[in-house]
Amino acid sequence: MSENALGRLRDLAVFVSAEDDLRAHLRELSDLAASVTEAATCSIMMLSEGGDDAPRLKLWCSTDALPASAWNEAPRSGESIAGRVLERCAPLLIADIRASEFAPLARQRNNVGASFICTPIAVGRHVIGVMNLSNRLDSPPFDEADLRLAEIVATLIGKSVQVERLQTMLRSKVAQMTLAREGKHVVGRLTDGTVPPARVAKLLAKSFFRDLASAGFEPGQIIEAASEIIMLVSHDITRFKKRIERERK
Repeated sequence: MSENALGRLRDLAVFVSAEDDLRAHLRELSDLAASVTEAATCSIMMLSEGGDDAPRLKLWCSTDALPASAWNEAPRSGESIAGRVLERCAPLLIADIRASEFAPLARQRNNVGASFICTPIAVGRHVIGVMNLSNRLDSPPFDEADLRLAEIVATLIGKSVQVERLQTMLRSKVAQMTLAREGKHVVGRLTDGTVPPARVAKLLAKSFFRDLASAGFEPGQIIEAASEIIMLVSHDITRFKKRIERERK
């Protein structure tokens, strides 16, 4: 590994260890990952929906201005190239995606090369996402050394996601009370960062409902509380969309 690559890898390691709110700096994360691997583009997808028997991936961040359809997709295990990697729990190194079995699944883009890497992002034995890399137009195809470097980057990202999810749980009083009620196995899965956020949110919502009901709040009052949450989420989504639009200009 060259000194330049080591330096960029160190910068990534410092970034992920210093940031306690990765979602506010996703573009920086994907930019650094692309820089370390000298890729033209980098996108990161994380498990966010479905159970253990039918996990789904959602696009988390990307250096490329992808169409809205890419952000709305939620491929299952086995669907799409990322879904295949999720299913096999093993990375893919493709010299020329146009001449591979994955050609029908690949997006046709003129600004990147034909070589492609997709590697799992894991916490322990649990895959929580995948990282996709496309090489530059003027660069040789990715090789085994590039794949090893990509796996190191994916490991750093996995650890940072694990830490961020744990910190999120610890910052929430509702989450702390929920953990106190659950068994050791469930607590272990919740705190090691391997449970998709959508499932954690559902568990916390059930706990919140039980707490409100046991405190004597009537159904209509609980609905009002849920409506307030929906309004706050809608406002947050609107702000996020405006920020994305500014970044694309």
